[in-house]
Amino acid sequence: MRVLNVVAVVGALLVLLGAPVWWQMGGSARGWADDRAVVVTVPEDTTCRTGPPPGRPQTCTATWRDEDRIVEGEVSDRYGGPAPDAGEEVAGRVVGDGDPALAFTGYHPVLLRWALAAPWLTGAGLLLLVGGATGLVRTDPRWGSSRSDLPQPGAG
Repeated sequence: MRVLNVVAVVGALLVLLGAPVWWQMGGSARGWADDRAVVVTVPEDTTCRTGPPPGRPQTCTATWRDEDRIVEGEVSDRYGGPAPDAGEEVAGRVVGDGDPALAFTGYHPVLLRWALAAPWLTGAGLLLLVGGATGLVRTDPRWGSSRSDLPQPGAG
């Protein structure tokens, strides 16, 4: 039964390590891995802002050519790479086609691997957690017994 406890705890830890990263970084990591390289132009009159976390990344409004169209969006050094500045061109990769479109100038290798592995970590963690918990419920006799077998207060 100790093994089932360990299996359930390891499963819960894998879910805790994978799910938040998958939620926050999964889409951008898949976009980075798709390798849609672009040259991002940050207009001279753009005001760049700091954020969003982690760290103090610089995010600027920018444009780039994607296939046969000009895309307006944002460029950021959120997960690594050189900081974009007003009036510069910087190499980047498109990581999101939403509104606004998003390009990153870099992606730290450890963060990228973690974000790409996060769905697998979460899935494996859920399987281990459910398997361990199910095994505990089925094999531990305390789960099947009624609470009336506990000693009554004052009985000696």
